[in-house]
Amino acid sequence: MKHKNNTVSLWKIIKDTVAYKEKETVVYSKDSKIVAEEFNHFFSSVGENTAIAASQLLQDYNIYPDTPPTTALNRNYAVYESEMFNFDPVSCSEVKNIIMSMPTNKAPGKDKVSMCIIKDCLPVILGPLTDIISGSLTSSEFPQSWNEAEVIPLIKEGDHELPSNNRPLSLLIVVSKICEKVVLCQFTTFLFHNECRKSHQSGNRRYHSSETLNVLVDDIIFILEAMDQKSVTALILLDLLKAFDSEHHPTLLNKLRHIGASPEGAILSPLLFSIYVNELPLAPRHSSLNSYVDDSKMLLSFRVKDATDTKEYVREDLSRVAKCCSELHLLINPEKTKYLLIGTRQQLQNLPTDMCLHFLGETIRPVPSAKDLGLIRDTNMSYDCYITELVSPCMSKLSQINRVSKSFDKETISLLVSALVMNKLLYCSSAWSNTSAKNISKLQLVQNFACRIVTNGKNFDHTHQNCSFDVQVY
Repeated sequence: MKHKNNTVSLWKIIKDTVAYKEKETVVYSKDSKIVAEEFNHFFSSVGENTAIAASQLLQDYNIYPDTPPTTALNRNYAVYESEMFNFDPVSCSEVKNIIMSMPTNKAPGKDKVSMCIIKDCLPVILGPLTDIISGSLTSSEFPQSWNEAEVIPLIKEGDHELPSNNRPLSLLIVVSKICEKVVLCQFTTFLFHNECRKSHQSGNRRYHSSETLNVLVDDIIFILEAMDQKSVTALILLDLLKAFDSEHHPTLLNKLRHIGASPEGAILSPLLFSIYVNELPLAPRHSSLNSYVDDSKMLLSFRVKDATDTKEYVREDLSRVAKCCSELHLLINPEKTKYLLIGTRQQLQNLPTDMCLHFLGETIRPVPSAKDLGLIRDTNMSYDCYITELVSPCMSKLSQINRVSKSFDKETISLLVSALVMNKLLYCSSAWSNTSAKNISKLQLVQNFACRIVTNGKNFDHTHQNCSFDVQVY
């Protein structure tokens, strides 16, 4: 293929060849200016309204009025003050490496200068751009025009004309993202070396990911060990409503001042939010709380005979977490908070009939399965639902690739299969590695089909002899 070495052109050809679900054109019944004003009003006020709702909810249900304020949770930051954060001068090579690592398929900001243009002009603009970024860092000033963005609504679910069913997406000027990326690299390095973040937070952290959280940080090991000890684990998947929008900026800036920095920006938002909720894991008294940015989960293992007491412990911890969130102007959404009881079938059968939790005016009932950081957890840790939902779209995508396989060479087909199928197949594979042989067989069928497509094999060929793909189970 003549476009083989041009990634953008190659994927454009692939997209035109492989069937993709086309996006539906969004049509509004009202005048576009009226719609824009309604969405703008909602997006600009949703954070403040969420913070007010969080405070009101705690007052309505009188949650721990005698609990001391979480100034106790705002632990002494003096340990960080011995080495304050300062920006280092940035070199042309650092800026170049950052630019070359950034994707080119993102929409540009209001200036309509795309990342492709930046990369094409890099030999000419690298020096001046590096000087501008260095000047911004040394003077602690961010160009005003870089703060401006085009905001577009992205439908989540339901009626697209209701602002609450959409989330805002800010299209930032590309050079502002480059500057933020420089800040992110330096600030992340500082936080890592000075151990400024709690170990329970895995988001935007070196050597951590959703998989390490699922496997290494109390989750899988914690639950499986409890099952081996004939205990049941209560798992609460907390849902924070409009978490990024309702951050209280004075509180965040106060926390940042203790470590000698006050960065801001879209690329930095997940890291800043992690710092903002750094003390949240300290709120529960009985349970363990772990987070991946704004996704938090609470775990508590217990013996069946202690089920009644455990219900009260979990309710108490939920109230403490809700109070801590309220003081951070965050609101837990009890309607979308999921509650699983995980154990062996025999252990679960011996539990009391009523294991419901009453929280913030809602009754939270145990569910058989729930989505958690890209996985689907179930009450027996079998991952049956997850494997079933994983296999179907993978086979469908492979069928699409197979129909156009004659149009591409083997290397391109292998790229397609790896990018569109195998990456999904292997996501968090070390987490679901304890699944049944029946589920592994389902995954093996996907792998066999992928191998036959790549090698142009027949239906009954032995794929293990001529294909390097493999489902890794640890």
